[in-house]
Amino acid sequence: MSIDLKPLNYSPIKYFSALFLYLFISIFITNTYAAEGGPCKDYGECEEFKHSLTDMPSLQSGASTFMTYCYGCHSLQYSRWNRVSSDLEIPEEIFFNSLVFDPSIKPGDLMVGSMSKQDSAEWFGVAPPDLTLVTRLHGSDWVYTYLKAFYEDSSKQYGVNNLVYPGVAMPNVLAALQGNQQLVCKNVPVIASNGGEKRDDLGNTITEEKCGYLSVKEGTGVLNEQEFDKLIYDLTNFLTYVGDPDKIERERLGWYVVFFFIIFTALSSLLYREYQKDYH
Repeated sequence: MSIDLKPLNYSPIKYFSALFLYLFISIFITNTYAAEGGPCKDYGECEEFKHSLTDMPSLQSGASTFMTYCYGCHSLQYSRWNRVSSDLEIPEEIFFNSLVFDPSIKPGDLMVGSMSKQDSAEWFGVAPPDLTLVTRLHGSDWVYTYLKAFYEDSSKQYGVNNLVYPGVAMPNVLAALQGNQQLVCKNVPVIASNGGEKRDDLGNTITEEKCGYLSVKEGTGVLNEQEFDKLIYDLTNFLTYVGDPDKIERERLGWYVVFFFIIFTALSSLLYREYQKDYH
């Protein structure tokens, strides 16, 4: 009795192509969807935010803004002081002298805020959330838009509301920098069914009054619109880094992995062809 040993119908191209597709989805597609946030409620579409995690001045500025205006209530309890200092290329001595105000904090400690949950819940009605993963939960677009969408509302406890998060229980701690922002009405073009602007018989654009637009009272803020947008960009950029501090390194290594599998697939294909010659 003889056994006919035939080569397995194995194609390295097929299997390595599938592996390459899996890696591509894991490295790039997953990151794309992780960066997308939910809808921005009454604001409409969230403003697009493109992070720049290699821009050290931006990240350093964002860290400074967070420690000055946010850290009193919000913590970053999944980050460590020395890791942030190292990643942002700030010498540890300068980092602690400039941004850390509690002498009892050690470099390896977690960035836990000083406000207790019990006190904050009593003062604000709800404990301020930890912000380590806020950009991964909502998306950087959402956070960037939210920080710019506060407006005056005398019916609320702290005199402000937010278009992105209506009824938010957070005061606008950046109001002095931005200025007094209000909801105003504007005359806007009437849109026709074909997507264009409606016009009258004389060719003039037909407008209608619509309300709900944000407008800052001129001269009420320390920063102008461009400066405030830059401050919010840097703060959101820092929170994006905190939510995924290894993002840049992972994406950099990902290209090497993809390149390796492309070369390996090509070599495996050539080797497969040589093996096939022995059976034909």
